[in-house]
Amino acid sequence: MTRTLVVVNPASAGGRTVHRWPDSESLLRALGVDFDVHVTSAPDDATRAVRRALRDGATRIVAVGGDGTLNEVVNGFFAEDGTPIGSAATLGLVPSGTGGDFRKTAGIPAAPDAAVKVLAEARPRSVDAGRIDFADGSHRFFINIADCGIGGEVVARVNRSRYKGGGVRGSAVFLRESIATLLTFGGRPVRVTIDDGEPIERKVQSVVVANGQYFGGGMHVAPGARIDDGSFDVVIVEAMSRTRAVTSMPSLYRGTHVRRPGVEVRRGTRVVIVSLGEPLLFDVEGEQVGRTPATITCLPHAIALYVPATSGAP
Repeated sequence: MTRTLVVVNPASAGGRTVHRWPDSESLLRALGVDFDVHVTSAPDDATRAVRRALRDGATRIVAVGGDGTLNEVVNGFFAEDGTPIGSAATLGLVPSGTGGDFRKTAGIPAAPDAAVKVLAEARPRSVDAGRIDFADGSHRFFINIADCGIGGEVVARVNRSRYKGGGVRGSAVFLRESIATLLTFGGRPVRVTIDDGEPIERKVQSVVVANGQYFGGGMHVAPGARIDDGSFDVVIVEAMSRTRAVTSMPSLYRGTHVRRPGVEVRRGTRVVIVSLGEPLLFDVEGEQVGRTPATITCLPHAIALYVPATSGAP
């Protein structure tokens, strides 16, 4: 028997999720899904709630919120020491947040009612996750993208913004803060080692370790990434002039930036990033978490995710 916990972040989408959720709740029950609800009240509350539920025998977890909520829920699939919990459990997503980037790669509908129907009708698909280990001994899991450099700075600015809403306006906030950061952020020297390859030393704007394809409210940063191939796409963006950085923004949304000079894409399962100067902040699925140095490891087929059968998700 499926035991389902639905984790709702009422503050996501600029507080609109608290008003949207009752309709989704009614639809879920109408579709015959029996579930308990946990409404989050503080940072990391979702992670703690998911751990408790999985230890108590829950077999399906549903995140209702944005990429940050999804990240907290994913971390709940792992114990405090990093070992998996409830390996037979599945994960569902009802998107309602600022960026909604992971759902684009996974092919999950943006409309809550359509996403709810996926939970009732679709079969779970095994997808990869990532683990970041920081120098202070802490760690973080993710299902979409972790990056350091401009991304971490942008997220820190967005989180300080007076507005963090969803949809078009939320994407506009990311774009505005991205441009502002590009105008002030200079390149930083780093050493990147992928698997057993030769270390890559560059002065960079960003190092993006991608399981999914999108971040930053719709930027198609890793167009070749797949969520179930057992490896990361590592996108290294070298430092560039302010003018070139700003004029390159449209190509980042189109995914054509990977063909531009100064952008290098590698693939691998283990990525070590060391700053050769000032540490770089990490952006982990829309949240500023940790800083270099860090080791990022791919966890193949770590989570069973509900996606539409016809989504064609990479």
